[in-house]
Amino acid sequence: MKIVVVGASGALGSRVADLLVERGHEVVRAHRASGVDAYTGSGLAAAFDGADAVVDCLSLQTLKAAEAIDFFETTATHVGRAATSAGVAHVVVVSIANADDPAVNGKFGYYQGKAAQEAAYAKVVDPASLTIIASVQWFELAEQMMSTMRFGPIAAVPRMRCAPAAVADVAVAVADEVTSGPSGRRKVEVSGPVPMDLVDVAKAVATQTGSPRWVLGVRFGGPAIRGGGLVPADPDVVTTTTLDGWLAGRERAAAGGRR
Repeated sequence: MKIVVVGASGALGSRVADLLVERGHEVVRAHRASGVDAYTGSGLAAAFDGADAVVDCLSLQTLKAAEAIDFFETTATHVGRAATSAGVAHVVVVSIANADDPAVNGKFGYYQGKAAQEAAYAKVVDPASLTIIASVQWFELAEQMMSTMRFGPIAAVPRMRCAPAAVADVAVAVADEVTSGPSGRRKVEVSGPVPMDLVDVAKAVATQTGSPRWVLGVRFGGPAIRGGGLVPADPDVVTTTTLDGWLAGRERAAAGGRR
């Protein structure tokens, strides 16, 4: 299969692209450095020519609703239309579990953007060709949050009751779905093995690394996010890597880097 990965330079997209190559597929890594800009639409037609599937792994670092909605709605419209024009049989977009629920996204701008992304794809892609993969938060998000909201020896992390998964496991689920082919418009929910607060993930990372010294949980994003609204009720895929297993993998990677 010829598969185009849009956002192939990101944490998830790069892993998905690598997995697909390992499985013997022809992979086009579409990102700005390769001459493809999904926001403007530049380069999409050429990248999608002859493709069997397109995977949207785009992300954006923002908490502002207006920025997130503009980015994800615009890129989804461009990618969806270009894929349709090129006759791509399967379009897969990676979203967030329950991000389209107003109770969840009402006070979280990024999730409003993901809801807009899902809606935009539904408008421009044939339902029979579209698959939305709704992933839970990743363990790696805790690290990102700590680095973003760091004040000397203190890091603030939003209280988010979720069922986090390792990004490597989510990449496997995405690759599996892409290569299985379209089966009609549906949403595939990917969950981690155990519900927990993202703050506890952050504290575990801080304990392992010795920094930051303190991790504080902050109220952010509304009661649904803190109260379990991000946890899929009946996920289609449950990943296997636990927090302890993920931490052990980080330790092995760090030890290898010190050699």
